[in-house]
Amino acid sequence: MTERPLGVTILGILWIIGGLLALLGGLGVAVVGTLVAGIIGLVLGFVFIIIGLVDLVLGIGCFKAWPWVWTIGVIFSILSILAGLVSLLTSGAGALISIIIAIVILYYLFQPHVKAYFGQK
Repeated sequence: MTERPLGVTILGILWIIGGLLALLGGLGVAVVGTLVAGIIGLVLGFVFIIIGLVDLVLGIGCFKAWPWVWTIGVIFSILSILAGLVSLLTSGAGALISIIIAIVILYYLFQPHVKAYFGQK
């Protein structure tokens, strides 16, 4: 195993922070959303909780060099780009930042030293 690149460390920290925020937000949406919107609020909160858990696992996996973290990171980056494009069409240019961030992460994950760290060829 190669030494962990600094960018992977930063990405891991950001995924952990994002995961914790999504978990807290998901719990809030589930509780308040259930009171306001019923089952729809509960389901939406549950989706945020699942995303938060996945982000937490991805962040931890960055520090452990789990090979499948690279694959899930690529999939999530592509999904983020697609969600950003939909959001760009529906809500405006604010989604452009999320698209750019997802593209940068996807580009970074395909760098040879990053792929080598995660054991990808």
